[in-house]
Amino acid sequence: MPEYPILLRLAGKRCVVIGSGPVGMRKVRGLLAADARVCLISPTVSSQNCPEGVETIPRAFRAGDLDGASLVFAATGDNRSDRAVAAEARRLGIPVCLAGLPEEGDFGLPAVLRRGDLNVAVTTGGRSPALAAEVRDLLADLLPESWAVVVKIAAALRRHALDGADDLDYSRDTLRCLLDGALLELLAARDVAGIDRLLQQVFGPSWCLASLGISLPERNS
Repeated sequence: MPEYPILLRLAGKRCVVIGSGPVGMRKVRGLLAADARVCLISPTVSSQNCPEGVETIPRAFRAGDLDGASLVFAATGDNRSDRAVAAEARRLGIPVCLAGLPEEGDFGLPAVLRRGDLNVAVTTGGRSPALAAEVRDLLADLLPESWAVVVKIAAALRRHALDGADDLDYSRDTLRCLLDGALLELLAARDVAGIDRLLQQVFGPSWCLASLGISLPERNS
């Protein structure tokens, strides 16, 4: 079945996970990373074995648990229970993901590679999550951590262009010139002077990391 890829902004929104096994806990951690308000329902859950900030309901799912939710994950490990959760979610018009029955859910989750604000998602439409994870890991070798700074530079340039900077030619072509000018290599070497020279070569003498408000992150110890 064709799928439509989408990114959701869940900050402050109530998201409910049913099931506290390994799959359910992965959903919880992912939702917390998106600043969602997470509720975890499971007979075996407690606040002691759950990340801080998660609302825990230590019992089986029942009608009414999904009231006010924006998103639901059914991950009990039992197909019959997950289908009961899905039926309640659909009655309320809430999108639901069935961990054990991905083809019956309203959405699925891709394998995600994150480099700061750069997110690369890989999916097989639920056919083989393990293969999606393998492809993601292959891409990780092609996209080093320095891509996080590339995104910051591109975002700062775009912001200045939208603010009306007359001397700034911001386009896909000029971004390609940055990359072709060895920006990634300069970032890997932490060569601030070299990066500044490249920015000035492509965009003009007014532009450097400092004028864009960007500093390089500290090296990991």
